[in-house]
Amino acid sequence: MELTRKSPRDFVFIDELWPADKDWPSVYPGNKVWVFMDEYWATLPGDQDYRRLIISGGEGEGWIFKRRLNKKVEVSEILLSIQTPIREKQLRALGFRRWRQLDEM
Repeated sequence: MELTRKSPRDFVFIDELWPADKDWPSVYPGNKVWVFMDEYWATLPGDQDYRRLIISGGEGEGWIFKRRLNKKVEVSEILLSIQTPIREKQLRALGFRRWRQLDEM
């Protein structure tokens, strides 16, 4: 019997709470929002690779900016352009779209 090796496919770069403005419908303690950036290398048939940036005030909803890996630099540049406290209006202007956790599953 031959063993197969499974190489890592998921990478988390940021998983932090950042300051938010007062206009978010929900926030974490200390008036913060969750900032999460990850990357997925597709190795299974039908999968698509991506790098995404999710910003959420909780309850499984927030904003997402997602690109295929050949455009991952764009996601990193967007991250660097986010100013704190984070405003939803700013995210919309940067090209984020509404995100719901259930939509990603």
